[in-house]
Amino acid sequence: MINKEQFKLLHSIRGLAALIVVIAHAKFPFWCGGTEYVKKFPQQDWNFFDKLVFGLDMFSSNPALMVIVFFVLSGFFIAYSFENNKWKIRHFYTNRAIRIYIPYIASIILTIILFYSATLINNELFYSLNEREYNQGLVSNYQNFNFKTVAWNLIFVANPCYIGYNDPYWSLLIEAFFYLIAPFFVKRKKTFLLITSLLLIAGLFFKNIFLKYLGFEPLSNFITLYAFFFALGYFTYWLIFEYKLQNKIKRINVWFYDISAVVILLTAIYGSFFINYKYVYLLGGVFTVIAIYRVINYPIKTNWIHKFFISMGKISYSMYLIHVPIFILLYSLLVKFTGVEVFYTRIYWFGVVIAVGISYLFYYAVEHQSLKLIKKFKEKIKPKTKNSQLKTKN
Repeated sequence: MINKEQFKLLHSIRGLAALIVVIAHAKFPFWCGGTEYVKKFPQQDWNFFDKLVFGLDMFSSNPALMVIVFFVLSGFFIAYSFENNKWKIRHFYTNRAIRIYIPYIASIILTIILFYSATLINNELFYSLNEREYNQGLVSNYQNFNFKTVAWNLIFVANPCYIGYNDPYWSLLIEAFFYLIAPFFVKRKKTFLLITSLLLIAGLFFKNIFLKYLGFEPLSNFITLYAFFFALGYFTYWLIFEYKLQNKIKRINVWFYDISAVVILLTAIYGSFFINYKYVYLLGGVFTVIAIYRVINYPIKTNWIHKFFISMGKISYSMYLIHVPIFILLYSLLVKFTGVEVFYTRIYWFGVVIAVGISYLFYYAVEHQSLKLIKKFKEKIKPKTKNSQLKTKN
């Protein structure tokens, strides 16, 4: 099974992905974006350092790819959770509801407070005529800042949007679809991968037909795309702990996995500017499988870098839930005091640091409390041993 150190290191993968998502989203308000930057500062005037820094900017330009990493890890961890806890279906659903919903509701409340505060600080920003997509998104979301939007968001549905422009919420609905079917495939991991693979292929050719008959785009996307990555996580668990692939193949030098993971991740990130997003997502899935296999089967001596990403993994859900409204509040303040709506300097790093710091507070105030509730819930449903029953009777 997975030992404590391996479990932490697996969460460090989630931490890396979550931090990249936060950096990517920080660039929306606090940087002009790659296209606009190149227009203002032509590449022929750049030196080597300028190109290197711009390349680093682009490293965090595909947050959706990192969500794919979340999905594969989620499938893997749910398979582990079923094996470790022997869940009954109703207990599994209760566990997931506590784990996901309590921090989610708290984040909606915080989002409303921060977004509303931003509108009070700089109301003109929410009527901006700036044609930049982010600014018009603020305007549109302000127009739909109402109870109806919140009511739909309570079931993870954007109708017409997510409250306070907190668009990362979209992936929670996809996760919810997976949780609904997860118990029924946990003993059929290979079947799950086969079915979702066929649906993925069908979606390449008949996506519009699926959408037409299902009538709900998030469900159509889950069936024809995202379900495959949860199934890939299930299959990875089966491959390592049930089939025990590591015992059936020749042990390869660990550098093969390290180099392969890095090359595939970089190809997915920078290839996203040229390759269809579905193929990029597949590369992201392969990267995650390799990373999981490497962590489980090869010892790692943790250093400060691992510890940093382990800490990011610890707060990753909190960070994912609240970073966008934090950015909006900071952006409203910045525009109010500078009079500038589009920034060409890389001030987005300051936003990232502030968001990470506040996420730690949110984690201990909210998410950590939900984890305590889960611990109590597990103790409550844990089968009593014969000895404990005898003690109770005596």
